[in-house]
Amino acid sequence: MAEYELKDVKVAARQLNIEYRGRKVFRDVANLGYELKEVADCLSKLTPNEYRKTHHYDNSPPDDEYICSYVKAEDEKMDELYVKFCLIDDRSLIDLASFHLS
Repeated sequence: MAEYELKDVKVAARQLNIEYRGRKVFRDVANLGYELKEVADCLSKLTPNEYRKTHHYDNSPPDDEYICSYVKAEDEKMDELYVKFCLIDDRSLIDLASFHLS
């Protein structure tokens, strides 16, 4: 079972309350040609069926992992994405750990 409620993820995504956890995530998102609004749109469309597992760590919040399909409106091609994140700041901010092709 996922650590974070998708309804909370969707609220944060729609408000563009997303931060990238490090340079690798910035690079991966840029390599896909995604803008922040597209990342947010993808996260706001996650479903329970796309959940894979929760990663637990000793000194940081757990991350939920999803494998999802997303179609960028301008490209009309489907990307199969590996997405991993946690919610911080009272579950109002998405801390995006991974966002790349699966």
